[in-house]
Amino acid sequence: MTTTLSRPRAAHGHAAPPASSCAATAPPAESRWHTAVVVSATLPSLRLSVDGHERDAVQALGCLVELQTGDEVAAFVQGERCWVTALLERPVAQPLRIGSPHGLSLRGPHVTVEAEESLRLQAPQVHLGCMQAQFTGQRLHLVAAGIKAVGSALSTVFDRVQHFSKQHQRTTEGLDRTQAQHMELQAEQLLQVRSEHTLIDGEKLVKARGAQIHFG
Repeated sequence: MTTTLSRPRAAHGHAAPPASSCAATAPPAESRWHTAVVVSATLPSLRLSVDGHERDAVQALGCLVELQTGDEVAAFVQGERCWVTALLERPVAQPLRIGSPHGLSLRGPHVTVEAEESLRLQAPQVHLGCMQAQFTGQRLHLVAAGIKAVGSALSTVFDRVQHFSKQHQRTTEGLDRTQAQHMELQAEQLLQVRSEHTLIDGEKLVKARGAQIHFG
């Protein structure tokens, strides 16, 4: 006796789908754009109010503005994930601050930074490397605990130079020359001039005055 197994049929007389198609792919998560409000801006996570419901979000890499509570932002939602892509509006006008937890770098053939009132740079360490630098300004005020300058040549032009220090030491291997119309050296306790050969040449007058004068 021959037994024949019939193929199961689905309801309404239609054949059941093959076994390989039974494990259907889940539908893709819905992706939508929303206008949201920042409830909490404690990085690296954000808390947004989207359509009246709060949810967690992260800041997209392309959005570099540091967000604050109350900011109105553009949010892209895909399933359980949410990204803040841009700052749309801030309820109180405040300066924008750009930041990134991984650092920032500006690169281009020409980079210009302009400020109408003030420009401030603050960092534990500042490194400047260039082939040529030029500074033009009305006044320069420099305060530092220590200054060290190393170079092959130094040239300065000033109408007036005033210097004050508790101790001043200078060493020159070659010629050290000072030229002026009037020169005055004044010491409260001791003035000492020492050399192998000392020459004093006064074209019209050489005068020495003191309570005691010793030669030899």
